[in-house]
Amino acid sequence: MSEISELPEATLPLTGAEIVVLVQNGVTVQAPINTTTILASYTVTTLPSPSVAGTLIYVSNESGGAVPAFSDGLAWRRVTDRAVVS
Repeated sequence: MSEISELPEATLPLTGAEIVVLVQNGVTVQAPINTTTILASYTVTTLPSPSVAGTLIYVSNESGGAVPAFSDGLAWRRVTDRAVVS
């Protein structure tokens, strides 16, 4: 896993096409577009509450194989087809 000190340097605030805005646990962070993002990893049985819509995670043992998933505020959905994680 990369350490924060290994990420590219950037001058804040970033603007336009050079940034991506990341939101996790209610915290908004601006990051350079070429920054590697590591999603928190869960198994189906350890999924957190999907109460915060827009949250992204990685589900390591989803029935169709490992997949990123997002919360719609009610359920965790696979990014590949929007089906509920199972």
